[in-house]
Amino acid sequence: MDKLGLWYVRWDKSSNAYYSRLKTLNKSPATVEDFKSRFDIAIVTTLEGFDAKYTHNGYADGRDLAIFVKSELGTKIEYYISLPYYPYDPTHEDKNGRGNINTGDYWFDWIDGVLSVDSNSLIGFYWDLEYAWMFKDYQKGKKESTIKPEVLSKIAAYIHEKGLKFIWIPSAHTYALQNTDIPSPTAMRSFDYIFVQSNYYMNSAERYPVTFSQFCDWLSALKRIGSGKTHIVLEADECVLGGHGNCRCCGNQKCCLTLASDYYFVQQKVLGRLDNPVVYYFGATLDVVDKVFDYYLTRMGVV
Repeated sequence: MDKLGLWYVRWDKSSNAYYSRLKTLNKSPATVEDFKSRFDIAIVTTLEGFDAKYTHNGYADGRDLAIFVKSELGTKIEYYISLPYYPYDPTHEDKNGRGNINTGDYWFDWIDGVLSVDSNSLIGFYWDLEYAWMFKDYQKGKKESTIKPEVLSKIAAYIHEKGLKFIWIPSAHTYALQNTDIPSPTAMRSFDYIFVQSNYYMNSAERYPVTFSQFCDWLSALKRIGSGKTHIVLEADECVLGGHGNCRCCGNQKCCLTLASDYYFVQQKVLGRLDNPVVYYFGATLDVVDKVFDYYLTRMGVV
C-alpha cells in the first residue's frame, strides 16, 4: 500500500526563504526520517500557491522551490512537487491564477525551473488547486480558480514527456461527483491519479457527506469513476490531539477521532480493503496520523 503524505512548505518574505511547516508533538520542524516512518512518498504542497514565492518569473520561482525541497528531502524519499495555482497571498483572498489560464504561461516555465535542479527523487508534479469545478467554471466565463481544459492537457503532456507523473487532489463534498471535473475526459487523460477529499471530517449538516451511510455512498460513487485513477484522501488534523483545527466537532476529541477513523472503516465497508494508493491529510503535525490509526485499531478490537 503506497501511503502519500502532504509536506507543507511556506515562503517567508521577511527572510527570503522557504521553510517546512511539518512538526511532531516533540519536534519542530519534523525530519525526513519522521515523515518516512509514516509515508512512502511526499507531496510537497504550497497550500495551492498561497504559500509559494511569486515573482512572475515561473522559471526562477520553480527553481527556488526545487532547490529548497532537494535540500530538505535529498534522496531519502520520493516526492511530487507543487505546481501552484494561486499567487503568494497570506490572506488567501486572491483567487486568480498565477499563470495565464488561457495559455499556461508561467506554469510551463515553473516546470522547467523545477527540472533545472537535478533530482532522482522527483517523480512528478502536483496540480496544487483543490477546486473541483475548474473546467466547468472556465467554460462559464469565470476567471477565478479556473483554467482552460486544453491548457491543462498541454501542461500534463509536457510533464509526461519528461517521464514524470501528474496528480490532483480536489475537494468534492458533493453527492453529484459526476457534475464535477473529476470524471471529465480532460482530467482522466491528464492526471495519473486523482485523490479526492470528501471533507466528511469537516462537513456540517449543510454539506454532503455528513453521515457514515452517505460517506459509503460517496466512496462507492467515487470508485465508479476513473478506472482505478480515483482514490480517497484520509482527513484529520490537530483536533484529534485535543488541539484546534477544522473537525466539525473540534473540542470533542473522541468525536473527532471517530470521524477520522471512519475513513478506514468506509474503505473496509465499500472496498473490502484499504485503498491503494492513498493520500493522508493530517494538518501539519505527524502525530495526527499515529493517533487516528491507533484509534482505528482500538475500534477494531485489535489493541
